[in-house]
Amino acid sequence: MSTLSGSFPKSAPGLPRGRTRLDPLDATAHQRARLQRAVVAAVAEKGYQATTIADIVQRARVSRSVMYREFDGKLDCFLAAIEGGRELVVARISHAMDEVSGGSLETVLRAIIRAYLETCAAEPDHTRAWVLELAAAGPAGVRARDRYLDGFAALLSEIDRDYGSGRARPIEYYIALVGGITELVGREVRAGAESSLPRLEDALTMVAVAMLR
Repeated sequence: MSTLSGSFPKSAPGLPRGRTRLDPLDATAHQRARLQRAVVAAVAEKGYQATTIADIVQRARVSRSVMYREFDGKLDCFLAAIEGGRELVVARISHAMDEVSGGSLETVLRAIIRAYLETCAAEPDHTRAWVLELAAAGPAGVRARDRYLDGFAALLSEIDRDYGSGRARPIEYYIALVGGITELVGREVRAGAESSLPRLEDALTMVAVAMLR
């Protein structure tokens, strides 16, 4: 089941009320989480431009007033959802790195590439939303996409220093590698083959090792 995306059907229970209601802070967190999952699901299905506030609140089963209490609008909600997804991806990559700490360059790169591809495959809506739709959200979306890619480039620079060449090269070197990976992932996503992303593990590992050795 997706962690980052989902709609809440009308038959699903709403948030607890009355004596069993959630603490206000917990209720707010649940509502924000519903809205973020809903915007990712809507954007993945309809595209960013075609997604409306109505699409988001209907999927989240919250009111418009809750939407505007928690977020400035569609863009604010979408960017928050993408950032939450980025944090999940980074956490899973970091866990994979910890498990192979001290290994060879290939071992470390294979571990993080596998974690990344498996997470992308397990979260197809988030993957489609950030890879294909984030730039459609205007300048703020482009900046968020750049931060997403720059974070991966910084990680590769760290791996290069610790496991590869022993030095940090210009950041553009790593951005080029990240861009190539993103292009291959994007092609699978555009083809509707998100579940097949793990098959890219060998190719991406070979390319990354060649560039960082």
